[in-house]
Amino acid sequence: MSITRGGRTGSDMVNSTAAYLRTARRSSRRRNPLVRRTDRIEARLTSVLVFLVVAMIPVAVWTGALTWDTQLALSAQQTAERSLVTATTEGTPEAPAASYGDSTIAGPATVPASWTWGHETRHGNIQVEATTASGSRVAVWVDADGHQTLPPMSPTSAKVSSVLVGVSGWIGAVLVAGAVFAVARWRLDLARARRWSRDIEIFLGSTSSH
Repeated sequence: MSITRGGRTGSDMVNSTAAYLRTARRSSRRRNPLVRRTDRIEARLTSVLVFLVVAMIPVAVWTGALTWDTQLALSAQQTAERSLVTATTEGTPEAPAASYGDSTIAGPATVPASWTWGHETRHGNIQVEATTASGSRVAVWVDADGHQTLPPMSPTSAKVSSVLVGVSGWIGAVLVAGAVFAVARWRLDLARARRWSRDIEIFLGSTSSH
C-alpha cells in the first residue's frame, strides 16, 4: 500500500529524494570552474605553511630543553673550574680615548698585573678603572691552570640562553618557510597575470571577429 500525496506516491518521493542527494554529492565533488590551478596550489602552500609553523613549536621546545641541560652543565663545570684570585697592578692604567668633536670619551682601562698561583707567578693585562693606582689589589678570574679567563656562566644566563636558542630556532624556521611561500606566491601571481593576459587577448579577438 502506497500513500498518495499531491498525485505522487510515497515511493516516488523517496526515489526523487535519493536522486537529489546523489546529484548534490556529484556537484560537491566537481571543481569550481572559477578556481584556477594556481589558486589551488596557493591554498595547499598556505596549509603547508601553517602546518610547519605549528609543527616547529614542539621542535623548538625540545631544542630549548636540550640546550637548557647542556648550558646548566657547562655553567656548573665553569663554576667548579674557575676561581677568583687577587692580582696586583704593576703600572698606570692605559685608557684608550676616542674623540668626537670637542669631547673625549675614555674606553676601558687596562694595566699589567701579576698574581700568585701555587708556587708560580702569573702575569697578564687586566681591566680596571682609569683611576686605579699602581700596586692596587684587584680580583681576577682564572682557570684551572691559573691563567686569566672570563667569569663562569651563571645558572640564570644559562637558562636565558637556552630559551633564546629555542625561540630563535622557531623564528628562523618560520622566516625560512615564509620566504619560500613568498617566492612561490610571487611565481603564482606571475602565472595568473600571464593567464589573464591570454584570456583577455582571446576574448578581445573573439569579439572583434563579429
